[in-house]
This record gives sequence, structure tokens and C-alpha cells, in this order.
Amino acid sequence: MRRYLPAVALLTVLLMTFGSAAKTYNTPTIDGRVEQSEIDWDADEWGVDDPADDGRWYPSDPDLDDLYVTWSADSLFVGITTQRGPGGYGIGYLLFIDTDAQNGITGAVDFTNADFYGRRITFSTMGADVVMGGWANQGEFPMSPDFKFCSDPTATTPLENVVYAANPGLLHMEFGVAWSDLFGGGARTVPEGTTLRFIAAIVGGGSSGAYDAMPTSTTGIESTPGTPWDAYTDLDVYYEVVVDGNADGVP
Repeated sequence: MRRYLPAVALLTVLLMTFGSAAKTYNTPTIDGRVEQSEIDWDADEWGVDDPADDGRWYPSDPDLDDLYVTWSADSLFVGITTQRGPGGYGIGYLLFIDTDAQNGITGAVDFTNADFYGRRITFSTMGADVVMGGWANQGEFPMSPDFKFCSDPTATTPLENVVYAANPGLLHMEFGVAWSDLFGGGARTVPEGTTLRFIAAIVGGGSSGAYDAMPTSTTGIESTPGTPWDAYTDLDVYYEVVVDGNADGVP
């Protein structure tokens, strides 16, 4: 089972991060149910506990709740839980991943004109290299999201061979992807010093901002009911994991 050092939350003038350091591998069951058990997720893979009542239009809309992250020698795994299913406004589910945070901000920082889920979302503390995006109208379950490389958000390309599962109410979502598909290298290898950052968001239609974010931004603009639906939302708080702490190219 996977074990983490105690999670540390750091707050600076512009940035809050949540982070964990990994010691051993785990492979959760990708079946659309995020559960803490010996055959699924370990308790210390629970990276973010987001408030379950901080969506902009609570309680009518979905609200991001928990983020789990772990990995094996071969693959990365992510689990997300929400409170409430798709609502009248927030029916788009996004997850942004910075796959090379050890190199600074190198990916997409503005999704306004993205060719895949273009939204008024910006990043000031990371650059997104991969995005998961799915649309879930009420009564249409389970959602089947797409996964894209998005370092250039105006020219995204598919991330292949992602294993994904969600439960019928979209209260749990899980996915796994091989390191070789994520980075294009050999099996069981990653770029030296690989550090990943994650931000999840609930959005509405085109030109909307974020209606909820996990982790919550430093301003909380996405959670404020008085924020206009199309206001720009800068998501500046991320969850970080160090995959290759000794920089030997092995996760």
C-alpha cells in the first residue's frame, strides 16, 4: 500500500499548495467508486478535502469534495468525489494537470480560447499540460470525458489509453493512465524530478468561469454567489505530488 509523509499546506502571498511525498506503490480499483480500503485507495492518498458547500450556486449544483492521487511503477491514478449530481448551471467537469511542475510554469495559463472546453479560467501558479473534460446533462450518466494534452490550449491532442469509470450519479470518478502514454517514454520511467500539480473545476457553458474549484482559490471568487457567471476565475491553488523525488527517472 502507498504511504505518504504528512501532508503540508503552505500559504504564501500569492499561492497555497497542498503536497505529499510518496514512498511506495498502490493500484486502486478503477470501478467508479472511490473508497478507502485495502484493495482501493489508502487514507493517505486523500490529497484534498474540499468544502462540500462552497459551489457558487450551492445547493443546486454539483460541489467538488475529495481528490485522491496515487501511482504505481506503471501508471498514475486519480479519484474525485463530489456532492450532488449535475445541476442547472454547473454541468461541466474539468481536471487540469501540470505534468512538469519541476520546470516552472510551462503549460497553458489561459483557457479562454482553448479548442477544448474554452472557459474563462486562468492559472497564475502552474501551467496545465493535460485536461480532462466531460459534459453531464441531468439524467445522462455516466459521463464519458475526453483527456487532452493542452500545453497549447488552442491545439489540443488526445491522451490515449486512459482507463476511466464513474458511478451513475457522478459522485465518484476515477481514472488511470500509463506513464508511457502520459510522457511518451519507456515503461516505468518518468522525466527526472517529475512533480505533478492538480486543479479540478466545475464549469457551465462556453465563456463561463469556474463555479467551484478543488482546491479552493485564494480569493474564493469561484465560490461567491455574487460573481457573474462569465467572470474570469484565476485558479491559483493546486495539489502537488512529487513522483520522482531523487531524480533518477523512476516513479
